[in-house]
Amino acid sequence: MGNSARLGQHFLVDEAARDAVVAAVMPAPGKRVLEIGPGGGVLTEPLLEAGAAVTAVELDDRLYARLAARLAPRGLLLMHADFLTLDLARLQPGPYTVVANLPYAVGTPILQRLLSWPGWTDAVLMFQKEVALRLCARPGGPDYGVLTLSTLLWARADYLIDVPNTAFRPRPRVSSGVVRLVRRPQPLVCEARQAAFFRLAKAAFAQRRKMAAGSLAAALSRPREQIEAAFVRLGVSVTARPENIPFEAFAALTEEFIS
Repeated sequence: MGNSARLGQHFLVDEAARDAVVAAVMPAPGKRVLEIGPGGGVLTEPLLEAGAAVTAVELDDRLYARLAARLAPRGLLLMHADFLTLDLARLQPGPYTVVANLPYAVGTPILQRLLSWPGWTDAVLMFQKEVALRLCARPGGPDYGVLTLSTLLWARADYLIDVPNTAFRPRPRVSSGVVRLVRRPQPLVCEARQAAFFRLAKAAFAQRRKMAAGSLAAALSRPREQIEAAFVRLGVSVTARPENIPFEAFAALTEEFIS
């Protein structure tokens, strides 16, 4: 079994979806683009045609060999590596616009690796639709959760388009969604406080259906009244469930209750 099959990769074959993703990258002569998992080169080729300076990271042995033969002569800088373990210092200096049709099995781990890496400014990424919606969710909806907060920490996320399962070969069971990320100059929570921030958020979302004040009081070993008083100061309802608490309130609660 090749790496692509092992990772559950589905190759984009729909021209309209391809063109939409390429347009979102806004390729221009000399623009540095990093493509993660180029596969058969369906996005790579039009990016090169637009004059972009494309670096691609491909894990699959056979796909790498085909891409090297076909597109390296046209200027593609191709690396045979796993992005999840690649020493990112090996990449040429960016900053990059990142593009990828991410395999469902490793889309979220690749995103997490990318978010904290300073070598990019923006990204156009295709995920399983369920994941894409979670990245772009707003407080109050069922998709809002820890993955949303993790993305917001480092970037602004906007949902661009749906991509139906008919756009891929082999055809997956589910549809996909394309997301644009714009990286923040600095994370919304400083590095020294990030572990505490996520400890608090995970404690709240571990019991999504319960009121967050009770979950947080138990996790922090604090009286519930203390947590509710903090909610009132932050403009959060004392009966709020975790999905109703905005990023800024989680950050403020971290500062107040976790030393």
